[in-house]
Amino acid sequence: MTTTTIAESLGAPAGRLVAAGEHKLHVAEVGEGGRPTVFLHGGGPGCTSWTDYWPTIPYFAADRRCVLVDMLNYGYSDAVPSMAKSWTFQGDHVALALQDLGIGSADFVCNSVGGSAALALAARHPELVRRLVLTGSEPMHRGAGPLTPELGALTRELVGGFTQGEGPTKEKIREIMIRLEYWDPAAVDENNLELRWHYMQQPGPHSTWGTAENMMSGTPEDLEELMRTVQAPVLVFWGRQDVFATHEYAKSIADTVPHGDFYLMDNAGHHMEEERPRDFAGLVKAWLDMPVDGE
Repeated sequence: MTTTTIAESLGAPAGRLVAAGEHKLHVAEVGEGGRPTVFLHGGGPGCTSWTDYWPTIPYFAADRRCVLVDMLNYGYSDAVPSMAKSWTFQGDHVALALQDLGIGSADFVCNSVGGSAALALAARHPELVRRLVLTGSEPMHRGAGPLTPELGALTRELVGGFTQGEGPTKEKIREIMIRLEYWDPAAVDENNLELRWHYMQQPGPHSTWGTAENMMSGTPEDLEELMRTVQAPVLVFWGRQDVFATHEYAKSIADTVPHGDFYLMDNAGHHMEEERPRDFAGLVKAWLDMPVDGE
């Protein structure tokens, strides 16, 4: 099923709904050749894989098949009322969508909650994951916490207030982007903000970020033990100014998986792929291009 949408008029690539078991995920592809590279987005209001990675995609698409997957409850993908274990539930459904797409192995580039879902996928479906890059993810409970107590309080204020008063608005998304997601407020792109606001009107995003009771539906389970079984090389790529977790926590992710590397990028927040797209793409592509055992 092909969709022609308002999102396309705002610059998003054309996509289609792909079967993922009993549900459907929205998938867009950019770039025709090279290794399949799956992009998974973060959990912010209105986020999709395109809104998170749009400035970097041209660099990757030059020699890779970029597969932008929107997880359940995001973008045009199906709305699911609740998930018992959100990371494994999301990861399993991404795996089903890749099966429908005929992708047997891919590299993964993932932000925030997308990275947690990808780690669960890598553990449970190891044949699908060649290399995995994650940024800003919090897949395990040990050591999790904001960069500073003050930033933790700010996060609770902005996230908790998103549904209060007049409810979700485009300006509330802007404030979250400026104060929580980016180090440099100038990185906020008005077209991308409009796109995120559009996605917020869809059933999945509305069912999660639209009401305080269902926000971020599902239980973010602790993946620490599952992470110890991931055999794919993992790059933990962290923004020095990421407000959601400390650098020590980020390094502990790399220390927990069997094959972990760690890189700390300065002048970058939770969405460094949007703030420093050329640098992000250059570093990540160089790491992804490294051979793995057996190649």
